[in-house]
Amino acid sequence: MADNFDFDALAKSWQQQPADEAAPSTTDLAEASQRLREQKLLMYGEWLGAVIMAITAVWLLFNLPGWLGGVSALFLALGALSTAYISWQIHRPILAYDNWSSNGLLQFRRRACQLNVQHYRYTQLSCLALLLFTLVLWILHLWQLDDTPLTMLLFYSLIVSPACVFGIYRLQKKVHQKAIELAHLDALAADFD
Repeated sequence: MADNFDFDALAKSWQQQPADEAAPSTTDLAEASQRLREQKLLMYGEWLGAVIMAITAVWLLFNLPGWLGGVSALFLALGALSTAYISWQIHRPILAYDNWSSNGLLQFRRRACQLNVQHYRYTQLSCLALLLFTLVLWILHLWQLDDTPLTMLLFYSLIVSPACVFGIYRLQKKVHQKAIELAHLDALAADFD
């Protein structure tokens, strides 16, 4: 969903509407339709990612024996299941929405904003899981439970972990932006009612 939403224009547009006008403009409907298409593509992309993770987990289980293969497969399998479940929980309510009156569009935007915040939080948890996986790799290496390749340790320690920390930070900024957007939408909903 776009972060650059013009609340002033929306408020002015609604304040200028006659009180008996219940139908949204074609611009509002086109924008909502575009948002639904984007949401559907995002959901399908996440499902594809979950399938790839599941296939990789099975491949690792059979082709990388020992603790490293088992732990890697476990993390990927859990990631695949959680990605598919969370994607379904986040995107389904938005895609199933069918009230396209002016009030319905506002409620749609509010719900989409709330679900986006949840999606960002779940993504932050996924980044934390990758940080935990890096820690588990180091434990396997230091306790010599398995022959963890040094390139794998360096990749997760020097590339993946910093990227995850940066991702958590950026997602927190997006959560803050969405909280501001949600406050504006709540104020518009109060004016609308």
